[in-house]
Amino acid sequence: MAENDTRLIAPADHERVIDLVLGVARLGEAGLRGWWQSHGLDQAGQYVLGGSFPRTWRCAALELAITSAKRRQEEMLGRPTALHLFSDELPFRRLANAWLAEQKTGGDTSRIDSLAHWTTETAVDSLRSWTGTSAAGEVIGSGLLLGRSTSAELGDPATLASIAKQLAAAYLDQSGDFRAPYFDLAR
Repeated sequence: MAENDTRLIAPADHERVIDLVLGVARLGEAGLRGWWQSHGLDQAGQYVLGGSFPRTWRCAALELAITSAKRRQEEMLGRPTALHLFSDELPFRRLANAWLAEQKTGGDTSRIDSLAHWTTETAVDSLRSWTGTSAAGEVIGSGLLLGRSTSAELGDPATLASIAKQLAAAYLDQSGDFRAPYFDLAR
């Protein structure tokens, strides 16, 4: 998919997809569930990033959390046809990163401030209300297979919004070892 494929997501769904990506990236940080061991929005992140980027450190922190989440899941799943929330084959991560870039130029930081104050419980509660769904999958290796999707289906804005919600919901009730939620891309 091209870099400008965020247009494939219906404009009405942009804000929700951004919430889901940022929320899951935050939930996986070291101070909450610790799946990707990033420290972006905690005291360590503020200390390191705040000195270098005093005005935009929280945006940088979330960008790093997103990058850490992407890397961790790519390592776990091991192939580009395993579509996870931060996958290059889906537009979700790029939409969230574009929104973060806009915030660096003086946007409204209330969403980021809210994420910074999350506990594991408030994170799960917020994400659950945003997804409005539950997700069950099949454990395969280190992943959690939620279903299969074709390239044609990924061109449908309603399908993309549904996939984003299902992927995000699959993070919420994980206990024990982390399983990277994904859809198989059928080519």
